[in-house]
Amino acid sequence: MKILQELLDSLKIDLPVTAGVVGSHLMAVASQRLGLATHLHSQGQSDADVSEEEVGTLIGRRVRDLAHWLLEDRWVRAGIGMAALNSVLEIDYQALIEVNAKQIIADRAFDRNLMVVGHFPFIGQLRSKVRNLWVMEKEPRSGDLSEEKGYQALAEADVVAITGSCLINHTFDRIMANCKPGSFKIMLGPSTPLSAILLDCGLDVIGGALVEEKGTVLKMVKEGVPFRQMEGIRTVVMAKDTL
Repeated sequence: MKILQELLDSLKIDLPVTAGVVGSHLMAVASQRLGLATHLHSQGQSDADVSEEEVGTLIGRRVRDLAHWLLEDRWVRAGIGMAALNSVLEIDYQALIEVNAKQIIADRAFDRNLMVVGHFPFIGQLRSKVRNLWVMEKEPRSGDLSEEKGYQALAEADVVAITGSCLINHTFDRIMANCKPGSFKIMLGPSTPLSAILLDCGLDVIGGALVEEKGTVLKMVKEGVPFRQMEGIRTVVMAKDTL
């Protein structure tokens, strides 16, 4: 989990949490700004204590303390840690580009082998454009590769699209270690920290979210609105090289 520690070490400020919401799809923590993360659900972990423990005690706590929950194996607490980290992470706004991450993937993967780590709503639109498309999931659905088969198939993938949630469930290091040398790797999703640290460790592009309407987003997270239907959010990317 070296990457997680590097992200935590990069935090330069510490503020009290002013709001916290755990919804069925997303989590949100407010301090300097509103940080988001995906709410990962696992058959092997219970969410029964989320309402009291993870939400009721967030307000007033130091955001740096919550960010360190990212190192824990409980996905709910790790997700809150990611949202907390995203709420104070230093961002180089001049390095951000408003480009559709889906289009980047489509262009890079055209007639090539594409591995998608995690489910994205646009997967179906890419199947006719690529040579092979594999979906790797920790808890696979019908047609997905199992986690172990996915790690093997990574060696054949020219383009790898990775969910930012892999930082929450601590699979990032193993995913990167199994990628084919020279493959194009992009991380995207609301959990993704907009930090050049991720580019320095081997990713070519990262795509994340900036909350522009805090009240609207907090309300929608609480109501269980999926990320793709969110309002008051701007999606942006940061790239290692010119796109």
